[in-house]
Amino acid sequence: MAPAQRISRHTFATSISRAGFRHSSLQAALILLLGAAGASTVQAQPVSSASSAQALREYSIPQGPLSQALSRFAGESGVTLSAGSALMGDIQSPGLRGRFAVISGFVQLLQGTGLEAVQTSPGIFVLRKSNISLPAASATAPSLAEVLVTAPAETSTFSEDSVSYAAQTVTIGKSAQSLREIPQSVSVVTRQMLEDQNIQSLDDAMRTVPGVTVEPGSTGGNHGNFYLRGYAVDTVQIDGVNTPASTGNDLSTGFGMAIYDRIEVLRGPAGLFQGAGDPGGSINLVRKRPKAKAEFNTQLSAGSWNRYYAEADMTGPLSKDGRIRGRLVTAYQDHGSFVDHVYSRKPLVYGVVEADLTPATMLTAGASYQEYKGRPAFGLPAYPDGRLLDIPRSSYLDPIWNHITERNTEYFAELQHRLDNGGQVKLSATYREQDEPSRLFGWSDCAADPATGDSCLISWAYRSHWKTHGLDGFISTPFSAFGSANNELTVGADYRKVHKNFQYGGGNDAPINIFNPDNNVPQPTNYTFSNGNDNRTEQYGIYGRANLRPASGVLLSMGGRMSWWDNHAVNRNAYFNQFSESNTRISGKFTPYAGLVLDLNEQLSAYASYTRIFAPQTANDAAGNTLRPRVGQQFEAGLKGEWLNKQLNGRAAIFRMEDTNRAMTDPANPLFSVASGKMRSQGVEAEVNGRIAPGWNLSVGYAYTQTKTLEGTPDEKAQLYTFIAPRHNFNLWTRYQFGAGALEGFSVGAGLRSTSRMYRLNGDVKFSQGPVTTAALQIGYRFNKNLDATLTVNNLFDKVYYQRVWAAYGSNYFGDPRNVMVTLRGKF
Repeated sequence: MAPAQRISRHTFATSISRAGFRHSSLQAALILLLGAAGASTVQAQPVSSASSAQALREYSIPQGPLSQALSRFAGESGVTLSAGSALMGDIQSPGLRGRFAVISGFVQLLQGTGLEAVQTSPGIFVLRKSNISLPAASATAPSLAEVLVTAPAETSTFSEDSVSYAAQTVTIGKSAQSLREIPQSVSVVTRQMLEDQNIQSLDDAMRTVPGVTVEPGSTGGNHGNFYLRGYAVDTVQIDGVNTPASTGNDLSTGFGMAIYDRIEVLRGPAGLFQGAGDPGGSINLVRKRPKAKAEFNTQLSAGSWNRYYAEADMTGPLSKDGRIRGRLVTAYQDHGSFVDHVYSRKPLVYGVVEADLTPATMLTAGASYQEYKGRPAFGLPAYPDGRLLDIPRSSYLDPIWNHITERNTEYFAELQHRLDNGGQVKLSATYREQDEPSRLFGWSDCAADPATGDSCLISWAYRSHWKTHGLDGFISTPFSAFGSANNELTVGADYRKVHKNFQYGGGNDAPINIFNPDNNVPQPTNYTFSNGNDNRTEQYGIYGRANLRPASGVLLSMGGRMSWWDNHAVNRNAYFNQFSESNTRISGKFTPYAGLVLDLNEQLSAYASYTRIFAPQTANDAAGNTLRPRVGQQFEAGLKGEWLNKQLNGRAAIFRMEDTNRAMTDPANPLFSVASGKMRSQGVEAEVNGRIAPGWNLSVGYAYTQTKTLEGTPDEKAQLYTFIAPRHNFNLWTRYQFGAGALEGFSVGAGLRSTSRMYRLNGDVKFSQGPVTTAALQIGYRFNKNLDATLTVNNLFDKVYYQRVWAAYGSNYFGDPRNVMVTLRGKF
């Protein structure tokens, strides 16, 4: 049996007994049986005396499943609770906020459930039906006929409390839901996964998610585009509020990972809560929140190419009664690069305060600020015949005066009220401003001559400024129907306003040689911002979803959304010969949603869903009418499972998605467009995340994606999207923490990423990167409960590859060579 571990403030042991307990020592033996059951062995830290059991403590436990509420309460109060999962079933808890003793806290949590918690010895409680008598601790009872012991349960919707790769609840669908309740594919990058892999940017986080393609916009920059199932992600949610994502010359998607608890990735059309957009999926970033107990976490990292990172995270109560809590996160990144002359510096500050206005109402407000200053590189040209350059990966062909300054500022507020029936009302508001006061770039703009190495570059100056307002409000409430009280109705409304002003000027040419680059290109001084666009978009909508349980083990999810969308765009884009002013409006567009989940047993569910989304278009037909919106729709079916008391999650899915009404050139009027394009994306995915044994976490996933243009010209069929998503994508990361013994304190980790061939057609020329597999290795040591260190080697075998291929004129990017990162973490 594995050595005993101390129970944390967020874990407790659960067990089921059909025959009752013989005495308190037997109860303790049951807890120790956790190791023999294939789960963590847990040793309780019992309440030492009656006085400590009666002491008042401050609790802030959110509404949700009763099992999770009891788990968190037992962990924070320092007691052990033995509880049968069959007793709790699907009972929902309104949560617990305020100051309570252990007994009064249990009474409040169990009110109206028909259950009670009985203390059988100091610090040990047993959950039972209130009309069944439990033998006293000293009484004699028959021996146990059957005992089922389970591992520590998930304690919070926030993944950092779980210290796990398995997320049991997500909030991408507004109210908290388990992964099995959502009839679509959902991946979660938890806080523990971010820390174990030293992930500091959203680009790197998304590279760990199977089926996600990250398209870099530079080396050492703050830009990246994400593709799900072959489609660009154009919306990123922040705590459920929609904000625009980075595409093309747009700004970055936001802040460093230090301020987020987890990343939720929903695949397939997300029109129900997103409104307009591409059908690939949606990303929800969940911010860290204050904790009721004071904590301080810190991180220091140093690595190859003069890469340094520091982070400090402080949280705890701000008032004596704990009703006001705060959190402050600061981080600073100073990174060099394997490419010569490239650097980036990113200071980050995040602050948030929670206040309990009443026992059932909480106000949250916060702000974030991040600045990015750097000199990115914009890739390499290629040869005219499609061959990629075989030159040192450190080659920098851009001007030495390249630079960018970007500032991101965000303010947000939430008002959440818990209803007496376990539901909630939530209002959220976000304002984000992204500004680039200084941006001057030059990059490759000509194919490289194979004989001489001669190429050229072009330079531009930019000024870009975004303002985003986001509002969302909803009410979620359980109700009784079909003989079940666990049906749920969610209705809400949202609003988003985005103003983007983008200006540029320049176009100066200069020679460059790929074998002997001279980066001291004269810097232009006469740029004027004579080109660009001004784009204003407003969207608002109302949505509703009902989760119905018409029979035991059956969940029927149905909903829809009505959307209104308005866009005004002014373009004066000489580079693309685009000069226009347009107004596009869509009123009352309905988006349906339907899903079915069938529980096959306690661990496994089958599901099927139909989801839809629309994307407005601005092109005109020959009659001068704006083309009708594109429509993305998807059918998906699969299996989802939870094992080892929900410490291990798994899913497998098959999907087919169609994107119709895509703008295409009108054959009869080549200067105009018709909405006749049609694309299909289909494939299979599989993923497993969580703890497979004490101390051993695993994240592994595979995705097969096949995209095809069904309608269009032969050239369009050959090019459209074939270069974005590799057909095969495989990700693996695992980490093992040794227990007691000769290697106590040590940990080992390893990772593997593999993608099949990707390519892009530019005319008749194919630019291709063959299959790529890279490996990572990590060794760690925990000095004590507060301090640990890791040494991580990425691209262990120094694979030379291009992470993006594009064209002969440029925008081809090498992947990172082998590199090392040393990280020291403290938790106090």
